Amino acid sequence: MRRLFTQFYLLLIAAFLVVVILIGGIYQRVVQNAGDRYLVDLMTSALSQISTELKDVPPEKWQQALAANDRNLSFRLRIESLSHFDLSPNDRRELRRGNIVMLEKDYLFLQSMPDARYVLVAGPLRYLMFLDELQWLDYLLMVLIGLVLSLVVLVRLYPLWKDLSALERASRLFSANRLDIQVELRKRSSIRPLGEAFNHMLQRIQQLLHSKKALTDAVAHELRTPLSRVRYRLAMLQGHDDPTILHTCSAIERDLSEVEAMIDEMLIHARLNSPQTPLQKEWLSVANWMEERLLKARVLTPGLRWHWLRMGETPEQLQADNRLLARAVDNLLANASRYARQQIMISVVMLDGHYRLAVEDDGEGIAEADRERVFDPFVRLDDSRDRKTGGHGLGLAIVAGVATAHGGQARVETSALGGARFVIEWPAQPRADAP
Repeated sequence: MRRLFTQFYLLLIAAFLVVVILIGGIYQRVVQNAGDRYLVDLMTSALSQISTELKDVPPEKWQQALAANDRNLSFRLRIESLSHFDLSPNDRRELRRGNIVMLEKDYLFLQSMPDARYVLVAGPLRYLMFLDELQWLDYLLMVLIGLVLSLVVLVRLYPLWKDLSALERASRLFSANRLDIQVELRKRSSIRPLGEAFNHMLQRIQQLLHSKKALTDAVAHELRTPLSRVRYRLAMLQGHDDPTILHTCSAIERDLSEVEAMIDEMLIHARLNSPQTPLQKEWLSVANWMEERLLKARVLTPGLRWHWLRMGETPEQLQADNRLLARAVDNLLANASRYARQQIMISVVMLDGHYRLAVEDDGEGIAEADRERVFDPFVRLDDSRDRKTGGHGLGLAIVAGVATAHGGQARVETSALGGARFVIEWPAQPRADAP
């Protein structure tokens, strides 16, 4: 609100000052200059007449003659020495020419006398003093107008600010996967069409997500049904004596397992991409949990060396959704086992209020240009990095989804082993029963 008010108010004040300066310039040139010329002409006529009347009067009797000749003037007349005034060379020339000179700062008019050492002085003029006081009144009026404008701007912008704040809150909730929100604005709001468009967009996104989930569930269900039939018929062939048939059955079994694994990953990925993914968080023993993950990985890839790096920052427990985090870590370990040459290292630390789980390998690593899109679904990098048959392109996307569901992020860096270092980082929550 403060920023919006300041920007709009400064723009309005700038426009107001431009108008005031233009009008003031016109007034200065036309009205005030015309008034000054009229005043100078009037004073020139009066002072010239008085100076002419004093022409035949001796200088020592000038003051008496001025006092005797009372003209009921609103200003004082006197004769003073020219040396009393600090005049510019131009003013002195004007006096020698017989012209009148106006001293604006002192509100005085000077007229030369027959004796050039003296001048006839008129003033100070109350009119000039009044004009000078009006300048301060003009400044005060400009300040008052500025305050009134600020009040007008505030009254006008406050409802708009409330509507924009409501739209901003809805946008923040939307970015946090809250799609069950609606923006409610006043009927006379100037941004009501924007709010209605925002609500329509949310409804469309909800429909698309529901359609996507329904399609994914339907596809998974329709795929599992024929897979079950194939497995049933495959089981009927397991007792056959023909080695060729048995080998074919074994290959079919592996293919079926791969298809089922792909279906499971599609369902998990769809769940993680749905808004408000429910988490079943629990406290996990880091030592036991990591040993379980590494034991499974060692069985699948016995030719690699697996290291669990325990450090001083390694917590005894961490809080997470056990099933989702286990799936993410298993995916990272499987990914590392495909690209590692000899060894893989895993570590868990808690730094700055965040859990940080890292899996590193000594493979070729990932180019910096590919580190963002490597977490996109169905993305495969250069085939030269894949020495063996990989997954289905959803493993790392699931890792990123699990990290996001926990309020964190996943990233890839360069490992000290020379390969890739995948990191999952999410906020750590203190235990309620902690001492």
